[in-house]
Amino acid sequence: MTLLHTPVLVKEVTEYLAPDSGKDYIDATLGYGGHTLELLQAGASVVGIDQDVDILELATARINEAGYGYRFTPIRSSFSSALSSDRLPLDHYAGILFDLGVSSYQLDTPGRGFSFRYDAPLDMRMDKTLGVTARDLVNGLGKKELVELFHTLGEEKAALKLAEKIVDQRKIKPIETTYQLADLITKFVPRHSKIHPATKVFQALRMAVNGEREELKAALPSALSHLQDGGVLAVIAFHSLEDAIVKDFFSHTPSLTNLTLLPIEPDPGEITLNPRSRSAKLRVGRKTV
Repeated sequence: MTLLHTPVLVKEVTEYLAPDSGKDYIDATLGYGGHTLELLQAGASVVGIDQDVDILELATARINEAGYGYRFTPIRSSFSSALSSDRLPLDHYAGILFDLGVSSYQLDTPGRGFSFRYDAPLDMRMDKTLGVTARDLVNGLGKKELVELFHTLGEEKAALKLAEKIVDQRKIKPIETTYQLADLITKFVPRHSKIHPATKVFQALRMAVNGEREELKAALPSALSHLQDGGVLAVIAFHSLEDAIVKDFFSHTPSLTNLTLLPIEPDPGEITLNPRSRSAKLRVGRKTV
């Protein structure tokens, strides 16, 4: 299991957020704390939000070991809930960061069921108290619902064929594990690129289990309300649908000045060092009066 995590676009994020002593920030998707550590090292204070209790504890321990615990406040919650509640220690912040998608810790922890690289129960819940797992969706949704899920959230061209094969397979035996699902997919979806044939289906299931698009749509207006005048909102998306939500919000919010007319993407050097960064898109806006 890989615990050390390389934060994506950390140089660019840090430059836009401009952390300094006396400034307060929210890292709405704490993960293993890579971006937060950069802010803390610059003298800022940070509220870190994560709904995954395991990674929240790991990140908090990492930050405490680095000596920054006195300027760090962890909150276990989905970011939409935390930003719309009274749990934040301050009303307004100099900057808020979202680094969307699944964390490296979650992908690299076999038992969480996020990755087809390990054989594990089909789970994919970021918050392990959620009731519905990926297994429930794979075995419980009808063919039409599976097609819609794979097509909409996964942008999978073979959505109909895969839905049919899943429905046929589960009549014989439920699909319980990541390997079972990945093996079924690879039999019917040819590999045309470096991306594994199961990638889009696993992505669609993860987004559905965790309600990721709904979370983002609810959280962006709340985040804006917690920014001080001149504060910066930075969002890293890894999925075209999430990036479209961010782009639309930035384009149609009068009190937010878009600082990145085109999204910032990792350069080839970063992608080589951190292949998971390859689809990242950073958009940044500044709150105006």
